[in-house]
Amino acid sequence: MHAVRHLPGLTAARIGAVLFAGMVVGACNPAPSGPTEPAHEKHLTPRLIAQRIMYCDDGSRADVDFIDDGLKMAVTWLPRGRTEILRAQRTGEEFRGDRSRAVVAGGSIAFTQRGKIRVCHRTPEES
Repeated sequence: MHAVRHLPGLTAARIGAVLFAGMVVGACNPAPSGPTEPAHEKHLTPRLIAQRIMYCDDGSRADVDFIDDGLKMAVTWLPRGRTEILRAQRTGEEFRGDRSRAVVAGGSIAFTQRGKIRVCHRTPEES
């Protein structure tokens, strides 16, 4: 968990506890199904590697695209949020953007925005 030490005020134990709690809660609450369309504008994700619709513990959803070499992540909060590009320096490190940070662990992503942590999970069919 090398990337976790870059989060101000958060310890590896707190992030681990949040991710674990999110996985437990996520397993109890099935994600809604139904067709979803990409929220990103095509010019923001020209070299798409993977796309995920993430369902968060607080009920929100995010369209997450991994682009280029996998060290860039385009995140759009659905249904009509603005797209933010987050970048990681190396594989396994934290993704950082102007307003957000993200740590990927397994099928979950912990987003930090203005000090608030939001844990999101992949849809069951993508797991």
